[in-house]
Amino acid sequence: MDWVTSSNSSSGSKSKDNIFVDKVKIAKAEIKYGVKEDWQTYSDDISVHLTLDIGKDFQPNMYIGGNYKKDDVSGDIVGWSTAFKVKMFFDSIGLPIMLDKGKNPQSSRLPADAEQRLIGKDFLRLTYVSTKTKRDGSALWKDWQETRNPNYEVSKFKAEFKDSVGKNYVKDYQSNEDSPEQSDSPWSDNDQFQGMPT
Repeated sequence: MDWVTSSNSSSGSKSKDNIFVDKVKIAKAEIKYGVKEDWQTYSDDISVHLTLDIGKDFQPNMYIGGNYKKDDVSGDIVGWSTAFKVKMFFDSIGLPIMLDKGKNPQSSRLPADAEQRLIGKDFLRLTYVSTKTKRDGSALWKDWQETRNPNYEVSKFKAEFKDSVGKNYVKDYQSNEDSPEQSDSPWSDNDQFQGMPT
């Protein structure tokens, strides 16, 4: 896998729809291949683990991962499938990547300096109130694994998220019609974000 080319501003939106969009900066990044995390049933072919600078005194984590579409016989990569979210992320930060069509997923790797090249890049992240809750019963905010470039229109990003909810791609979004009104932001000074998928 290689870069397509080597080559963006919205701030957090204030709304009462249990959706929050903010511009974040990558503080740390780790790329993994074929690793099954503790909370996963199956491993992802490729995943990006991010530590984000959100301008607070803590740095939340974000996970983006997926699997390639593979040939039924050879097992070689034939399409993006759910790994499209990873492609979308790299597009969002201005480092587009190409699909390793015809390669085995185990041998498909980004350039060695990929993690370093992510540091300091900005993108738009969308978080939403989940139907699941934290252990103490309070609202659980989760990341949508789709991202957008920093100059993307926030209202359009939200509309695309709601469209995915309508198509049942996102199954745990709790709209404000279903729940008491939440605060404008999932961030409070002494509350760690619980964004890892469950």
